[in-house]
Amino acid sequence: MFTPSPAARPDQRADHAEIQRLFEEYITLYAGRDDRLTTCFSEDFSGFTGGGDFLVDDRAEWVAITRQDFAQVKEPLRIEHKDLRIQPLSATIAVVTAFFAIHLPIKDHVLSRETARLVLVFHREAGNWKIAHSSISIPYHLVRAGEVYPMQALTERNQELENLVAERTVQLQTSEGRYRSILAASPDDITITDKDGRILMVSPSAYTLFGYERTTAFDQRTVLDFIVPEERPLARQHWVDRLEGRRKGPAEYRGLRADGSTIAIEVNAEFIRDAAGAPTGMVIIIRDLTERKKADAERERLEALNQQLQKAESLGRMAGAIAHTFNNQLHTVMMSLDLALGDLRREDGPGPAQKINLALSAARKAAEVSSQMLTYLGQSAATRQSLDLAETCRRGLGLVQAAMPPEVKLATAFPCPGPLVHADARQLQHVVTNLVTNAWEASGAAPCVVNLAIKTVDAAALPTENRVPLEFQPQGTTYACLEVADEGCGIPAPDIGKVFDPFFTTKFTGRGLGLAMVLGMVRANKGAIAVESAPQRGTVFRVYLPVVAR
Repeated sequence: MFTPSPAARPDQRADHAEIQRLFEEYITLYAGRDDRLTTCFSEDFSGFTGGGDFLVDDRAEWVAITRQDFAQVKEPLRIEHKDLRIQPLSATIAVVTAFFAIHLPIKDHVLSRETARLVLVFHREAGNWKIAHSSISIPYHLVRAGEVYPMQALTERNQELENLVAERTVQLQTSEGRYRSILAASPDDITITDKDGRILMVSPSAYTLFGYERTTAFDQRTVLDFIVPEERPLARQHWVDRLEGRRKGPAEYRGLRADGSTIAIEVNAEFIRDAAGAPTGMVIIIRDLTERKKADAERERLEALNQQLQKAESLGRMAGAIAHTFNNQLHTVMMSLDLALGDLRREDGPGPAQKINLALSAARKAAEVSSQMLTYLGQSAATRQSLDLAETCRRGLGLVQAAMPPEVKLATAFPCPGPLVHADARQLQHVVTNLVTNAWEASGAAPCVVNLAIKTVDAAALPTENRVPLEFQPQGTTYACLEVADEGCGIPAPDIGKVFDPFFTTKFTGRGLGLAMVLGMVRANKGAIAVESAPQRGTVFRVYLPVVAR
């Protein structure tokens, strides 16, 4: 605001103050659409409007234009002052130059951004200051005939802008709907963060993946909060490397769920950048690797199983060949010894006969070992027929019970009738004898109970862990289960996979062929055997044989 010089005369300072008051009054009346403004004009008036292309030199015509202005825009205006200068040119003439913005009482994105320039010339007439000239300059190229302000053009322009906004809003809503459909359909979590990693939004999959309810669980948290603490420094370094272009592609971490459990996740990320290329946020895709890890573990298990099967098949062929050759040679030795023994008894007395008897006994024991090896390989002779499993086992228990120590009790739970199986009765009785003997020997000298039970189970319920032979695949729908459970010391975990290996034993006595023979007999009868054991909690052997129709 211009102020008079300190050197100005008192009458000049008074005139300045009066002109400023009159200008402010003019602006107030004009903005308020007040008809009293028309009394401010001199009889000798000239001027032009901002939207006009002609000079007005008649006061009545200017009053009419002013009233037309007020009629066109009835609501008050808002005048935003920017600059003002008052210049007293003489005792009777003063000029006011003002810069301001006019805010119409409508939506206006054009006029309000322009600067209006107003020049008023005040003339002292009969002791009173009157406006003798008014000129306003503003880009009024949109003004049409009969208008002071470009109201029609501004309204049309506003309508065009509103239509454009509505069109863009529909496009944005369509795009957003498509975008949200993609988020909702994605099985992976899609997360948007700011440049500091704070989560702005997540897809619906995130709630399932990390175990949260549909609440504000992710608000104001960072992606690092959902990675286990010990891996957060690594994840932070990965993102720095990605930002600096040293890393691309996914990374694997352990994700942290709401209940504190962890899951394997794969994280892939890309930065959102502005027009200048500066990062403003991140798009992060998080995939649950649980099923993939399970599939990988299963594939590795199957590969290991296949290797074991190949190895077992190779060893089986080798052991079979050795056992057959060994057995044939031993039979030749025993036959020759029998013939020689007969001759010696008749000719040389008992001395040579004793030596030959010893040789014959050793040969028979060796033949027994080779026979047991053939049994382990499932290559021994067998006569299979339909048998009641419970009745067959019951008939074979007499010799077992007679050999058991008095402190060991045998508890049986046999159904009547029992399940019908197609097997060799002698081999089944050998299986029961070996398993029961193994059970009471595992219990040591302490009093104990060996439980022997028979039941049926669905093929789908057969266990797969610690089950042999490895190549076994259920063929029927129902299996008979012969279960032998002891209260002994249990089998250490590293040894469970070895108990059916030939010559493996943890006992001081024995050749380690008892359970190997059990496996061979079960294999020969199209069955399987599973072990369940834990140290100091006893052991359970379960033999599974396919049930046949009665």
